[in-house]
Amino acid sequence: MEDRLSNLDSEKKIKIINSAMEEFSKNSYDKASTNRIVENAGISKGSLFNYFQSKEKLYNYLEIFSIKELANEISKKVNWEEPDILKRIKEIALIKLEVFSKYPYLLGFFKRINANKSMEELKTIYEKYVPNIYEKVYYENIDFSLFKEDIQVKEVMNILIWTFEKMGENYIKRIKSGEKVNTEEISDELDRYMEVLRKGFFK
Repeated sequence: MEDRLSNLDSEKKIKIINSAMEEFSKNSYDKASTNRIVENAGISKGSLFNYFQSKEKLYNYLEIFSIKELANEISKKVNWEEPDILKRIKEIALIKLEVFSKYPYLLGFFKRINANKSMEELKTIYEKYVPNIYEKVYYENIDFSLFKEDIQVKEVMNILIWTFEKMGENYIKRIKSGEKVNTEEISDELDRYMEVLRKGFFK
């Protein structure tokens, strides 16, 4: 299945994935229409089933894709030698933005299929396809001595992660609405939030 799709040119592959993710993010599995998927992707239904064989296999492919695409991009592009957690999180936020600009319905699809799963269950899913990604992202080579001495690391980490994830969701809404998001402006906004957080939690 994946090998067949990889033979497509990049633009056509992205268009098919985006069309399918949009359909499944807006509708339950039963109500999602392969007719709408092929119409929006600009391909025939025969072509779709040649790549995926069935609606179920398409859905299963997207489940794995939504996990691996983001995690693999982070793994490849993050500077793992950076000890400052705020700089690490900013870097990850910009990488995520790049992925979501390419696949604007990826987050919506991921949230729909995992709506009833706990954080521990989600971490287990990530571990299956991208081992140790969570610990690597938030702990590898991070210098926690940069925090103030009376800081509770776990609580501060949650605040940092939640802050930047919420900002990311707002950016994605703007992208899906058709707005062209300026990366430099976003980077500047992230820096402003980082400065506030740095004054509150860092030495």
